[in-house]
Amino acid sequence: MNVMTHLRDVKMIKDRTMAEIEPMKQIILLLKKHQLKMDVDYIVGLENSKTALGEVTQKALGPVKEAILPLQTAEAGNIKDRLRKFDIRVREYRQEFQGKCPYNVMDSSPAIIAKAYDTISEYYNKTGQLEDEARELNNLETLFDIQKSTYKQLKDCKNELYYLKQMWDLISLIDFQFESWKLTLWDKIDTE
Repeated sequence: MNVMTHLRDVKMIKDRTMAEIEPMKQIILLLKKHQLKMDVDYIVGLENSKTALGEVTQKALGPVKEAILPLQTAEAGNIKDRLRKFDIRVREYRQEFQGKCPYNVMDSSPAIIAKAYDTISEYYNKTGQLEDEARELNNLETLFDIQKSTYKQLKDCKNELYYLKQMWDLISLIDFQFESWKLTLWDKIDTE
């Protein structure tokens, strides 16, 4: 796994460095356009650096990649199995989430509000645990060059939890206000 991590890191650094070369070339061309005299042809130097970086990474990593390819392929298959199982768990969780979260308000009392907050908190924690596992799996996907999963259902759950919390905060505020009004006697109401 450490070898795969190093390979991924080198690939990411190489890609990032290659991406930085083009903006540097554009800056050099802009400077030349404005007649800035340069003793060295930096564009040629950038092209040579780009080629050298590609050659060095290929020489250094090529044999290593070839040596671990069978192991990588086997482990990628195991990871794909884990991804399928996790995807099924996320779908089942989403169905449970939609069935048990407090979307409807039939009545409001402190006990109902407290139960709604407990449910929201419980599902917030469960969603966080699944998101942590999804991040770990995304890291493995990057490591083994597997297409990255997005887990839209988890994002939907997180968004709905946010809106549920806002809704129940408002319900709680309204319920509290009505309860406080019920305690006020008619002759104590200031109509002015």
